[in-house]
Amino acid sequence: MANRVNLDAMIPREDFALADEEFAIDLFPGLPITNLSSDSPILKLLRKPDFQRETNHWTPNQIATFVASFLDNEVIPSLILWKSPTLIFVIDGGHRLSALRAWMEDDYGDGPISLSFYGGVISDEQRKMALRARKLIERKIGRFSKLKGLVEVKGTDELAKRANRLFTRSIQVQWVQGNAEVAETSFFKINSQGTPLDDTEAMLIESRRKPIAIGARAILRAGSGHKYWSAFNDERRAEIESLAKQLYDLLFEPEADAPVKTLDLPLGGTVSPVDALSLLVEFMAVAGNREGGKAIAEYEDDSDGEDTIRVLKRSLEIVRRVSGNLPASLGLHPAVYFYNENGKYSRFLLLGMVSLITEKIRNNDGGFFKTFTKAREKVETFLISNKSLIGIVLQNLSRSQRVPKIKDLFSFLISEASEGRDVTPEQAISQLGLRGRIIDVNAIQTAPHFSEETKSAAFLTTALRSAVKCPICNGFMDVQKSVQYDHKVPLRDGGTGDIANIQLVHPYCNTGVKS
Repeated sequence: MANRVNLDAMIPREDFALADEEFAIDLFPGLPITNLSSDSPILKLLRKPDFQRETNHWTPNQIATFVASFLDNEVIPSLILWKSPTLIFVIDGGHRLSALRAWMEDDYGDGPISLSFYGGVISDEQRKMALRARKLIERKIGRFSKLKGLVEVKGTDELAKRANRLFTRSIQVQWVQGNAEVAETSFFKINSQGTPLDDTEAMLIESRRKPIAIGARAILRAGSGHKYWSAFNDERRAEIESLAKQLYDLLFEPEADAPVKTLDLPLGGTVSPVDALSLLVEFMAVAGNREGGKAIAEYEDDSDGEDTIRVLKRSLEIVRRVSGNLPASLGLHPAVYFYNENGKYSRFLLLGMVSLITEKIRNNDGGFFKTFTKAREKVETFLISNKSLIGIVLQNLSRSQRVPKIKDLFSFLISEASEGRDVTPEQAISQLGLRGRIIDVNAIQTAPHFSEETKSAAFLTTALRSAVKCPICNGFMDVQKSVQYDHKVPLRDGGTGDIANIQLVHPYCNTGVKS
């Protein structure tokens, strides 16, 4: 999520559904900032519900504004808490408490607490936003340690006034009375207001114990962060984390940047939590089973981790067909297949191709991959020449149509190209069930400076002209992720390891076509 600071490590999560004891008592009426210090007993009891979305929806300015409001005695909404038999759950106010603790610890997603929480794996984007937040807050407010040091200093300036309020003000607390079911109902009611949950977040909460939900959250953070799979035994937890890390690396490494300055682009686009989770849920619904697309709600809750491991393994098998160095990998170049001409990622292109590959594997259609290899050069030529057209076509399709229609488009292009036929834009549009003529229109840039999209387009156009191609199929090669070194004259025919006898090829071209 662009321009948002990740504070998710500040308050740990816990599953409160296990606690069914009912409380009807009032606890402390206010929470001072001292309760957020690392040695505070109250902090050790604080938890977010395990299904709550990541605490990453505030911008640096929102964090700075809130901390300033706290120090200036401005009105702050009450925290809403619920006491289980052993812990205190934050029903509403997680961002507020996380912002204050981040300021106290000087950890805006890149400090020791966050590094430990994410197992040392923090994205470049997360680091950038943390640095931006730190600089803004130091400029507008100052470090917590600085204000803490001014507590006993007398003065009338703003810093001294804020320092003297630092440990005297508290945030008002309201308590939810009732059992875990009442607390969960309260959470949903509260989160339907303010910044509402988006469709993916709501779906993941409702289906949080389904294999796809557990798998998606595991992949998102490469098996780090909160362990939504912690109830499983040690062996299954380890396997889930290993599979998730492999899928993360194949889908989201390296991180995308803007403007695009490299052809080494991630298959899955941005690692922004909302976008990535939405992609992962749809991706595993397509690739995670062999009986055809199976929606997340159609799965039973996973009680022991077996179903989650099964979904992750099948998803990994499909991703390895798309990219990687294993023999079955087609090595599809992301810039050619899954990004538009301006370097913008399209998950529908990835999902369409994944849907097609999954279908062929399910039907044991091994001949498809040789057919694709034969057609590859013409397919890629069409895609590169008609990126903006495909974008317009996607806009004219309903959301539910986009993946199946793109799958049909890829299937049609491969079928026609394998027979040596060129496909016109009009034929492609007709194949998608659309009528009328779609004109390829690009807005004229009137601003004096180049936009990021223009810079990305210039780089991609130039870089693809000289990109490495496979000598077997003449398709583009993603040499950072999918390449094998082939003997032009095979070893069995006396070929040597001399440089004159080596060529870079797609893994599948080397093992499934040439051999």
